[in-house]
Amino acid sequence: MIALVRLLVRLLEWPLSVGCREPRQADAIVVLGAPIRASGELSPAAQERVEVALLLYRENLAPIVCVTGGHMPRAQAGSLLEADGMARWLRAGGVPNDRLRVDRLSTTTRENAARTAELLLPENVRTVCLVTQPFHSRRARFLFRAAGFAAEVQLIERGLTERAPFAALRWIVREYGAWLLLAFRRLTMR
Repeated sequence: MIALVRLLVRLLEWPLSVGCREPRQADAIVVLGAPIRASGELSPAAQERVEVALLLYRENLAPIVCVTGGHMPRAQAGSLLEADGMARWLRAGGVPNDRLRVDRLSTTTRENAARTAELLLPENVRTVCLVTQPFHSRRARFLFRAAGFAAEVQLIERGLTERAPFAALRWIVREYGAWLLLAFRRLTMR
């Protein structure tokens, strides 16, 4: 059964994923928000994203790391903000405060892109390396490019989608829904 679900995940994830396999030089690394547990611990998705971002930072891919994300789901309003939880972890990993940019307000990928543009474009940051799971990569890149960035994605390979195929299937179905919502918004804005 698990093998069948993994195969289904790979088939459904393929149209959603886009990214570079080798890190490319950028002006900034952008870590897209992922849930923080009520205890303040990073969720597996957030943990994966900050680990990859920290590795890229240590490899001198970019001089700035930007973390995005407020409360998502909003029901966790009393908990630590996604961006703050990830920023804390990155600081502990050696990213200095003056190299971190933190967006605490966004709650969607579209807002991540818009708020990151408000933070980074005034600093003349134009090229960004987005860090997210494969199922989220195509829409993230699309939205960050629409916000004015030359955006590429550093995929997290053989990560959560391999280790947690049932959860990955749920995330992928949600991502298809997000694409439909994005298409609907685009059609109704014309």
